[in-house]
Amino acid sequence: MGLTQEDKRKYGLSIENYKPIVTFIIIGLNVLVFFWETMSGGSEKIDVLLKCGASYAPYIFEDAQWYRIITSMFVHIGVEHIASNMICLIAVGQYVENYFGRVKYVIIYIVAGIIGNLLSLMVDMKTGSFAVSAGASGAISGLIGTLIVLAIDPETRKIFPMYRVLMAIVLVMIPSKEGIDVAAHIGGLLGGIAVGYTFYYYDKSKG
Repeated sequence: MGLTQEDKRKYGLSIENYKPIVTFIIIGLNVLVFFWETMSGGSEKIDVLLKCGASYAPYIFEDAQWYRIITSMFVHIGVEHIASNMICLIAVGQYVENYFGRVKYVIIYIVAGIIGNLLSLMVDMKTGSFAVSAGASGAISGLIGTLIVLAIDPETRKIFPMYRVLMAIVLVMIPSKEGIDVAAHIGGLLGGIAVGYTFYYYDKSKG
């Protein structure tokens, strides 16, 4: 038997009357950057992507352009890329924002995205294959990782059973087409699990 609406509200899982303001703001920022890319010549052109803040190992390590680790989370390559990421973001983000609160939600999102991008850069440095990468998928993978917290909590796992969460993770980890940055997905997922569980443990320890 699932949780009632009252239970969902109690545990921060009811989105019936909840407005995921931060999720909408993040989506808005991504759309604005994508519009900038389009006006600058096209979101699939390498020079435009680099101009708008995409991640590229030589620029980051040789020219110390560390800001790209964060800005690349808001840059997307093509309409399909941003559309799929924003659909995933609204689908998962509203629950994570509701459950953890807006400040913790932002921390999870940014930290997971940074960890995903750092792991991607480490793989690039190891393989010597320096690709221009961008997208919110690492951060979104982090949000999906936090669903594991909901799946292990006895009070919320009725809504988020572990097998469904694992299925979502598997779908995210399987590349849907060539060019998907799997390392960023894995890094973001692990970062989301770590930060999400840290917040969960801290809140539970405070009662």
